[in-house]
Amino acid sequence: MKSGDRSTASTPNNPYHTQLSDLPFSPEETGALGTLKEGFAHEVDDLVKLELTAEQMVGDEVRLAREYVKEDAGHFWSDLKQEFFNWELATGQLLLTAADPTRVDWHEHHWWGDEESQLRH
Repeated sequence: MKSGDRSTASTPNNPYHTQLSDLPFSPEETGALGTLKEGFAHEVDDLVKLELTAEQMVGDEVRLAREYVKEDAGHFWSDLKQEFFNWELATGQLLLTAADPTRVDWHEHHWWGDEESQLRH
């Protein structure tokens, strides 16, 4: 039996309405109760649509945030790599200035050649 169907038999739980004819409305009535029922149905539909729209908006925000983080992480690692490279060059220059200038000049101009040729002579 559907929830909207009413039985004509006596219901022991409700002593005030023992027959269908005693009820203040009929299931087929399209007056205030029908309007109320349609209003609830529309309200529930609107709430479901609102919830689905909010869920879609949250999904869009997550995708947008993911792209921002991905782009920012790429820039961060690129900048960090460049900074390490700059520090490496600065450290190399500092070590070269602290070294023996004669050996540095010989090494920069390749006057000694490679190490194998030095060991052969």
